[in-house]
Amino acid sequence: MELEPFVFRHEGVLVGMRSQTEVDGTENEVNRFALRPLNRTEYAVFTLDLCHNQVDRHFSRFPDEELEKIDRMTPGRPLMERHDLRGSLPRGTFFRSRIHRETDRVSVRPEVYVLRTGDNRDFILNIEGGVYRETSIGFSFRVPECSVCGRDLRACDHVPGRGYGDATCHFIMRDVVEVIEGSVVPAGSQGTGFVPRGAAVNAARALEWARERFHEPIELRTARRPWADE
Repeated sequence: MELEPFVFRHEGVLVGMRSQTEVDGTENEVNRFALRPLNRTEYAVFTLDLCHNQVDRHFSRFPDEELEKIDRMTPGRPLMERHDLRGSLPRGTFFRSRIHRETDRVSVRPEVYVLRTGDNRDFILNIEGGVYRETSIGFSFRVPECSVCGRDLRACDHVPGRGYGDATCHFIMRDVVEVIEGSVVPAGSQGTGFVPRGAAVNAARALEWARERFHEPIELRTARRPWADE
């Protein structure tokens, strides 16, 4: 039985914006996604520290190889507000990304362009003024690997956040399927959890649900043999 991938959120932070006078190929990179050539004065560019390899407040982390995959998947994905995929359209588009390394912390740092339209004016001002600072990535992945036993977390009894000997359990997010979007949020990852089938649940209930599905019996049927009743 193939299980549906988890849809999850992971926090990040805005780390800077680009000067309009900076010449580094930005205009050409942005215009790969535009239907007409955009002038540099028509958009603002921001850099986001979108996700990283450290254990987060929900006791999850990305291994470095999954960050490499996310880095490749991010360009072309939308920047949203508050993960609102149903009630609003994107605010911007990620146009390039890179891996940033600082001591033992590895993170995905994409750049996003936001058009300087009337609708985006306050959005851009709040980012530039430091009011909107935290970000989050929406993505899906298939395997939550337990840090204690190395098994699929749905098939073991360990609970993220609990101590086992000298180690605190967390889960490693493997086999990222898709980067859905990045968002500017009021507080990164607050209330974040697995979202099976589009319904928001907390992490504890999501784990319980996933384990129930993982151990759910399946019914096997075989063709009836014509001599079975003889």
